[in-house]
Amino acid sequence: MIEHIEIEKLWGRYDINLTLHPDVNILAGINGSGKSTLLKLLEQSFNYKKKSGVDMFHFYYAIKITGKEVDINIINGLCASHKYNFDIDCINTFEGIFHESYKEDRPRETVVPLTSFIQNMVYETRHRSLNNFRLRATENPLDRHRIDRLQKWTDIVNSFFVTTQKSFVMKGREVFFKQADGYDIQLKDLSSGEKKLLIILIKALVQDENPFILLMDEPEISLDIDWQYRLIDTIRTINPSCQLIIATHSPAIFGDGWNDKLFFMEDIMK
Repeated sequence: MIEHIEIEKLWGRYDINLTLHPDVNILAGINGSGKSTLLKLLEQSFNYKKKSGVDMFHFYYAIKITGKEVDINIINGLCASHKYNFDIDCINTFEGIFHESYKEDRPRETVVPLTSFIQNMVYETRHRSLNNFRLRATENPLDRHRIDRLQKWTDIVNSFFVTTQKSFVMKGREVFFKQADGYDIQLKDLSSGEKKLLIILIKALVQDENPFILLMDEPEISLDIDWQYRLIDTIRTINPSCQLIIATHSPAIFGDGWNDKLFFMEDIMK
């Protein structure tokens, strides 16, 4: 996992020297202090070789990311070293949730990225989807560990939705919620906060307890205060091998015992 980050000449004038915790890291600071920029640089540094062009790199700075399992060094847009053997993913604030599009031969459509994102996380046949995880759990009756994890994960999801009397259901290939009155709620009909929470919890589950870095930019957006307080503990319960790096404005995210994992951008940018 990431142990240390060094950035020289961010925006042409700031240096960052940051030693991370192996479990939870919380970046706090005023608007424009560089929290989101740091997460974007981390994500794109890991995906450097997968991109034909890296739009965040303006070639004014150098970034070095080190750890037992990672060695990334990019100087002025040139990759000096690049190796790691774990997954990394980023969840942002999903700005611009609603976009309308239409063609002359069909009615106007509303495209909702959150809905598209969560449906992909559930139904895609790729390795990191909920249905794929469930298939691997059920096709091998002897794999009790994965079956138990899926049941515990379902119980965790239901614990978040209990106040609105919704329960999580997986029936065949279909995934939906059922209300206490028996009415079915499809994923697309969940609120923005409910979709976002479900995306985060699915990402934590499908990594199957493998080492994993999850970057989250302002996860508190659309989540109520109780969900914010529970978020870090819940992710760590689902996957204790996950290293979290979170940019946030909300004290509720780190207020339940994570204050010692807090970094202020004003202190780490020199």
